[in-house]
Amino acid sequence: MDTKAAAAVPGPDWFKIIVALPMLIALLWFGQGFLKPLAITALIYILAMAFVDRLCRVPIAGRTLPVWLASIAAVLIAIACLWFFGLVFANSSDEIAEALPRYAERLQVIALELEAVFGAEAIDPIRQTVAGLDIGSFLAILLNELSGNVTTIALIALYLGFLISERSTWTRKLPRLSSTEQGAVELNRLFSRISTGVKQYMWVNAVTSAMSGAVAYLVFVSIGLDFAELLAVIVFIVGFIPNIGAFIGVFLPSMVALLQFDSYVPFLIVFIVYGGSDQFIANVIMPMMQGKSLNMSTFMVMVALAFWALMWGGLGAFLAMPLTVMTMVICAEMPSMRWVAVLLSSDGILDGSERSD
Repeated sequence: MDTKAAAAVPGPDWFKIIVALPMLIALLWFGQGFLKPLAITALIYILAMAFVDRLCRVPIAGRTLPVWLASIAAVLIAIACLWFFGLVFANSSDEIAEALPRYAERLQVIALELEAVFGAEAIDPIRQTVAGLDIGSFLAILLNELSGNVTTIALIALYLGFLISERSTWTRKLPRLSSTEQGAVELNRLFSRISTGVKQYMWVNAVTSAMSGAVAYLVFVSIGLDFAELLAVIVFIVGFIPNIGAFIGVFLPSMVALLQFDSYVPFLIVFIVYGGSDQFIANVIMPMMQGKSLNMSTFMVMVALAFWALMWGGLGAFLAMPLTVMTMVICAEMPSMRWVAVLLSSDGILDGSERSD
């Protein structure tokens, strides 16, 4: 008996997709508590491996670091960053609790100033919003989120340490998922393409987001902005969100500056100095580092962003681009799903060698 024929699932491809898609969406929705830390761990692992690859190519005293030593350095740096992020989020709750009443009063003052210019009717929605603010409930939700984030970060750190320690084992084990030698070669090629695409995206975004976060921190500290560390970390994180991440990174600290100070000068400094620096990094430095394009359709990236944000909230938006890259690579290797990869691509050409340029 032909094992391939026996293993094949009967029915047309469109029917399989209709049946499998709702099951996949249900799995993503109901299993998100378990899947989210695993997804973050996988992406941090890929980023750590990109760091290991680059560290092993840098000569130190005329010699390159062995892989095991570079891997240890990557684990320690990744865990230190996770610990730092968790510490910043956890320590910001008291500052936020103290600042919110002041911000509400400042918003009332801004409403009065706007009323003098535009009239009372135009400002009534702002007054109603301020009056309806339930600061106590907001703080309770925020503290729960921060507590959950700290727990999740600890779990991710454990996952990451064990996963990197078994790197060589997984490298040998994954191709063996196939029962044939040809299938193992194809699986190895598939995993290599996924790793290359996601590594490229994660590394470039990590470096440029770190640049934006550093510039943001210097600007925020220089003007005495509240939550400078927290806002700089948020700037770094939203740098991984395509298209709208840059807007969030500029809008949030600008609003804090507007509500914190009686003068509009700090608001303009944040908006112009930091916003201009962020645009320079995004439009000049990032394209120089990125080199080869990921060949992703901007429209489909926004669709993917909306889908993953709907599934997993803000974390889904953070994971949208890497997961979409993985989906595109996998679908490109499956004849029945190749059309999905074509739709996700910017030009419909999946093989770089086919491009005329």
